[in-house]
Amino acid sequence: MPRRIELAASAEDCNWLLNKLKDHPGVGRISLQPEASVKPRGDILMVDVANDAAIEIVTLLRDVGLLDKGAVTISEPTALVRENEARAINEEGNEAVVEEVGAMMRQDTNTSINFLVLMALAGAVASFGIVTDTIHIVVGAMLIAPGFEPILRLAFGLAGHRQSAYAGLRASGAGYLALVAGAAVSVYPALYFAGMSTADLPQGYWAGYWSSVKGSGVMTSILVAVAGGIIVSTRMKVLSTGVMVALALVPSASLVGMGIVTGNLDLAFGGLKRFLTDVAAVLVAGGLVLALKRRMQYRRRLVGQEGAEAPVR
Repeated sequence: MPRRIELAASAEDCNWLLNKLKDHPGVGRISLQPEASVKPRGDILMVDVANDAAIEIVTLLRDVGLLDKGAVTISEPTALVRENEARAINEEGNEAVVEEVGAMMRQDTNTSINFLVLMALAGAVASFGIVTDTIHIVVGAMLIAPGFEPILRLAFGLAGHRQSAYAGLRASGAGYLALVAGAAVSVYPALYFAGMSTADLPQGYWAGYWSSVKGSGVMTSILVAVAGGIIVSTRMKVLSTGVMVALALVPSASLVGMGIVTGNLDLAFGGLKRFLTDVAAVLVAGGLVLALKRRMQYRRRLVGQEGAEAPVR
């Protein structure tokens, strides 16, 4: 998708960037509004560009410190049409700017009431599905829970965004505690309506599956975590639900609460092992994808702009 990059900065900085970009491939439109910015005081430079050029421009702004000195907004126009730049626009990639990835994960994983309630409800729904051995109910719980990105946000932060690491750890901890609590509260009603006892719980097929760690399951989690890293780094959020279905985060965490409350401690311990295995897969495999993409993106430069420096005052 094309991007609109808007820089509010001093007149010197805006004019410097204007001169850097006016002949660059992939730039469809440039607008300069003198003295239009009140905070920070200065000019506003607006650039509509193809996706690949957007990554290069943000990299340049980061290198020269304008992401810190000025104010930068990145948005998406519906379409960018300019015949002279048709090739760059038509052949653009779909990599997201690092700052966009961070903003997306902030939106989806900050510890809010809605986030915690959804996680608790996911645990409650999962407990009914596990007790009755009904896979589609557990899948529904996986789709309800926004439980993948908080863990990946921790990896994203460890790759160079310290505040994101703290926020990811906080959201993951609070979110999965809410999920465990939701499953624990719901297990006895689920057993009652199913006409089952606590002794029957470990006998279910899916309870046994999600409380065990096997090589095939570990490899699946690693592959899914890699896919999840790619999905997040390209902002294809619609596909992230598939990641949650393929991972065992929700049912295994639910089994922890269900096992503790019903006295099935072996089941709880098995669920904890499976949960931690999937968390490790997301942190290592998914985090590696984000780290590699971040490194590759930080190395990109505008054509002919290696070693660019900000205007000297």
